[in-house]
Amino acid sequence: MSTTTSVPLRELRRLYGLHERALRQRRRATQWLAVDDELAAELRQRLAALGYEGDLAGTFRAWAGKENLEERVDGIEQVDPVVLEALREAR
Repeated sequence: MSTTTSVPLRELRRLYGLHERALRQRRRATQWLAVDDELAAELRQRLAALGYEGDLAGTFRAWAGKENLEERVDGIEQVDPVVLEALREAR
């Protein structure tokens, strides 16, 4: 393998490892954030901006599934900070 291809492949493997750890290292539910009225409003607003409108629990689950974060969602009473960050960064 030439040096020109090994560097990009090494970087791709590194990025894949980071992605896998982010998906697999689920935080304990005790570290999740409670969804109060203010956070629920933010979630609705951000989801609507991405084209997800309707029942908050359903739209949140649908969006998380599209983003491969469904394993980090368990209802809408609490939210994993990793999922919230991904939603805040979504465009």
